[in-house]
Amino acid sequence: MNVHYSDELKQAFVVRPDHLKKLVELLQKHIGKVYISTDCVDKIKRDFETVEDLIGYENPKSKRISRLHLRARSNDDSKSATIVFRAPLWFQEPVSIDVIGREDVVSILKEQVLDVLSGMCPWYSRIASADLLTIIGVGCWILLFISSIAVLFEWIPVADSPSSDSKNVKGEAFAIVFCLITLLAIWSFYQLRGFLFPKLVFTIGQGESRFRLLEKVRWGVVITFFVSLAATLVGSIIVVFF
Repeated sequence: MNVHYSDELKQAFVVRPDHLKKLVELLQKHIGKVYISTDCVDKIKRDFETVEDLIGYENPKSKRISRLHLRARSNDDSKSATIVFRAPLWFQEPVSIDVIGREDVVSILKEQVLDVLSGMCPWYSRIASADLLTIIGVGCWILLFISSIAVLFEWIPVADSPSSDSKNVKGEAFAIVFCLITLLAIWSFYQLRGFLFPKLVFTIGQGESRFRLLEKVRWGVVITFFVSLAATLVGSIIVVFF
């Protein structure tokens, strides 16, 4: 009896040459011949005979890898496996795994592949994987709840007389502009996060130097953020107690 294991992983991944070698070795050991192919940003699909050929790819910025397929199939077609690394979309995770075969083969391969993938997780994975829409939604509900409590206990004065038409128009216009600015800010933040904390990076060829350069930028951003936060907290404490 054959079983099927399929999963998508949402964490961030930094794919290094040693990781690729381990994955190909596992697929060869448990499944059979491995077929390697890539989709690149220049819209050309490239096939590689061996993992060494893949690691030797120059991977320039104009032809960088955007998707990597590792496919393996046994000679008798009784078992197969596919591991795909891809630039994540809105509803698509960066890594997918599919394994078909006997239960013992699938269980062993699943465990060993996941062990290798766990070693690809960068330090910023939580930042890259955080669901910003959920965080923003929770924040809005909290603000709405606090505002409701403030109005209920009359911490915020509420005018008894109705507003004039001109004030209503101004209020509606302000609300529309505020929503547009908020949506633009959210979109910009998503784009900035995707650039600074990408969910998938191939450190093959020139990809290694690009990753190192961006790593310096990341640490600069993180350090600056925490220094600013610490300064704000210290300033608030000084204002309150002195």
